[in-house]
Amino acid sequence: MPIEIEAPEGYGYENIDCNLSESSFTDQRLSDLGIDINDLLLFYGDHKGKPDLREIITDGTGLTSEDVLVTPGAATALFIVATSLLEKVDHIVVAKPNYATNIETPRAIGANISYLTLEFQNGYTLDTEQLENLITPDTKMVSLTYPHNPTGALIDVQTLYKIIEVIEQKNTVLLFDETYREMSFAPQLPVAASLSDKVISISSMSKSYGLPGIRIGWLLCKNHRLMETFLAAKEQIIITNSVLDEEIAYRYLCNKEKLFVPVKATILHNFSILKKFMQQQDKL
Repeated sequence: MPIEIEAPEGYGYENIDCNLSESSFTDQRLSDLGIDINDLLLFYGDHKGKPDLREIITDGTGLTSEDVLVTPGAATALFIVATSLLEKVDHIVVAKPNYATNIETPRAIGANISYLTLEFQNGYTLDTEQLENLITPDTKMVSLTYPHNPTGALIDVQTLYKIIEVIEQKNTVLLFDETYREMSFAPQLPVAASLSDKVISISSMSKSYGLPGIRIGWLLCKNHRLMETFLAAKEQIIITNSVLDEEIAYRYLCNKEKLFVPVKATILHNFSILKKFMQQQDKL
């Protein structure tokens, strides 16, 4: 399934008067970040990702740099996980609606998919009992995304603990897409992968930071056997990442406290405009 037939990147941002489809913070210019990479050596980087970058990604999470695989965006991480863990007719439980790759790649593989349906009428609330009932002895993976993509719905930490309890009891694996974690202003959940070796967390620099052009994402997992498999898959697909992209990501995260403050303020300001607009109209 072509998931973005009318993608703004192909249509041309300059041709769009009012873009309601944008899913990330405003694209940022390298010059505005104060990053100079003129002396960077253009070599084959570490296959797992720049060591310093992996270290800073796990800072404060309870994970280590060995629990990180840096990838070209979250999309590649999701593709690696699906193609490494799933074969034809394997069973998977996927929340729906969802980021399209989390549905389309398993479907292309030929996996047997059960949908955990999240409904508008219920505020897209996740029913842990329904999730538990959908998992069978043959379930290879459960795929969830929180903050939820595309609705923005959230779960609390007790629900996250319950989900992981179910995953461990059923002896399956949880793919937890956390790409919008930094854009949420509710109390942040712990990084899911830090709570169990049966959890794979996914995130990236694209959405919250406004850096989709550097194509840096990552997957986190404490299960070293799985990480060895994911590394092998990455090496077969791309060998290693762009060292330019990794260096920019690293420099940004080193100055995150300074650079992300105005981003947060802008997101909150724009959100207040949207809420005011919604209160004053009756079409939506």
